[in-house]
Amino acid sequence: MTSSESKYVSLNQSDTSANLLVNSTLPVKERGSIEQFSQPGFEPEKLVPAPTYVECGIEKLTALCNAVGLNAQLDRVIHVFRALTTSWGDRRIGETTTWRSDVSDDCAPFEFSLALDPQQTELRVLIEAQGSDPTLQSNWQAGLDLNQHLAANFNVSLDRFEQIADLFAPTNPEAKFSMWHAVCFYPDKEPAFKLYLNPQAQSPSRSAAVIEESLVRLGFTHAWPTLAETAAQRGPDKDQFVYFSLDLAAHDRARVKVYLRHQDATPAELESALSAARNYVPGDAIEFCQAMAPGQTSFSKKSAITCFSLIAGDDESPSSGTLYIPVSNYAPDDRVVCDRLDLYFIQHSLPVFTYHSAIRSLAIRPLEAGIGMQSYTSFRREKQHQRVAVYLNPEANLIKSPKIVATSQLTLSLQSIEETTRHYKDNSVESHPFFQRLHREPANLTSLWLLFANFQEGIVSHFTRRLALVVAHIDDEHIRCILAKQLNEELGNGDVSQIHRKIFDRLTLALEPYKPQLITTEMLLPGHKLSQSLEALYSDPNPYIGVGAAILMEVRGEQRDEIVNKELARTTLDNSVLSWFYLHGELEVGHADEIMKLAHHIDDSNGDKAGVMQGLELTSAALWDFCNGMYRACFL
Repeated sequence: MTSSESKYVSLNQSDTSANLLVNSTLPVKERGSIEQFSQPGFEPEKLVPAPTYVECGIEKLTALCNAVGLNAQLDRVIHVFRALTTSWGDRRIGETTTWRSDVSDDCAPFEFSLALDPQQTELRVLIEAQGSDPTLQSNWQAGLDLNQHLAANFNVSLDRFEQIADLFAPTNPEAKFSMWHAVCFYPDKEPAFKLYLNPQAQSPSRSAAVIEESLVRLGFTHAWPTLAETAAQRGPDKDQFVYFSLDLAAHDRARVKVYLRHQDATPAELESALSAARNYVPGDAIEFCQAMAPGQTSFSKKSAITCFSLIAGDDESPSSGTLYIPVSNYAPDDRVVCDRLDLYFIQHSLPVFTYHSAIRSLAIRPLEAGIGMQSYTSFRREKQHQRVAVYLNPEANLIKSPKIVATSQLTLSLQSIEETTRHYKDNSVESHPFFQRLHREPANLTSLWLLFANFQEGIVSHFTRRLALVVAHIDDEHIRCILAKQLNEELGNGDVSQIHRKIFDRLTLALEPYKPQLITTEMLLPGHKLSQSLEALYSDPNPYIGVGAAILMEVRGEQRDEIVNKELARTTLDNSVLSWFYLHGELEVGHADEIMKLAHHIDDSNGDKAGVMQGLELTSAALWDFCNGMYRACFL
């Protein structure tokens, strides 16, 4: 591609310390020639006005269509692009707003991508509709307006969106977007429109519950457990739901897609997540990770993403999974990205020449002069062949300079114990889809019996013995003092009749009439698995891991009591049998204050903070998995 790149602007390849701002006062293809022959005092921006975003986009789309064989579709492509970009298309490049669009790496409100397989090439455009004064709320309204325009002028169905819109209406001021639109262009059929919604638009902690309720409303009533137990198996702190997508179509192949961002994931963990989909082939994901980011043991600089697609009939597992690698964060420049893709395309009989043609048509600089024109690459298995997509940043506002890239290793969190404990207090386990569905459906005493039976197996029956193990083995007297006080309270302060386990047994007995007629092993599996996990944590040779487990159990214990009290208040149970939760709830409030003091002490001491952090994180993951199991036990 070297000979073809000579017509593009020559950037200073030795400048690797800063990003290069594009001279946005010139149309894209005119920048190189004017800048190349400029004289001192010559100001080209006074001769050529800055292009608008829509002009920039049309120029690039024209080049891409010509490069990948979509010439016959060009008029349609331009017509649709203009329709999508009405809210900001006339804004000139270089004009600033307070809103930084998350659509592309250079904050332009549009991005292109190419999906390539041996049969055909698909051109896609992703855009963010924006208000005249862009904000989260005004962009949501602009997106709603665009929905209506598309429904009136194109073959678009909004029926499914309208079933779930209230779950995504933005209220979280920290959310990065509220609604995006996309369109796919094909050589031989009508364009297909898609909508992207933000499950964190109301609260990041509610994102899993928003996904679950959306799936249930749309008819995928059994789809959640597979996503929770396999795709998001590491829990909400590491596997975060970030996008929810709908094909805006009414046919039975219209997809619902769920996206997760996997923090610090290894290639093996990404491989495991993708095994949730029916198109999974062992080894595919690891191979793609190694091809796109050689030597990476974890994706810590920028997280990898997975996507799971469901269509009518996919009630238990997704039909397909896709892996997205943020390749621009793991390569020094776009030439290296191109070389990696070349090799992968050749090895898997993918259309390498089409890819080359597209990159040549889009580039406004030598590939080795910057990084980020190719921001992500994705992989999806299509029957017997691979399908790879390349995501193309328009570089309308910014060209990132080449950089030195080192392979990343997995690192432990640098947060303090107190900050991490506060995080778990502020992000209640009540946000788990199990509890959210329990709340929104009619009170069900059978589900409560199952919950209490699993609490008893997993937590209550062995809690004091496990806590005593930590008290006995920890050397720090400050920690021992606080935990010993809590242990004494759990044991009734010396009154055998007030031991919390015995009071809990009485409450469980009150629910006995509502237990299932047939109790299977699977119904009690969540408690059994949790018991095994907690036993290992509390008895670990490093007592600080047990301390972390004890801290997290107190935080979640207070939240558990609040959750269960809400459910019990909806039942007809006599208040006289609810004494355990009333008593325990009062104690947990005091324990919560003690736990925060304990966390603060650990930060200020010479204790094993890494061990405490490990205990916190592993216990959180075990409790989240417990909730996943309860969802399956109660709702499937």
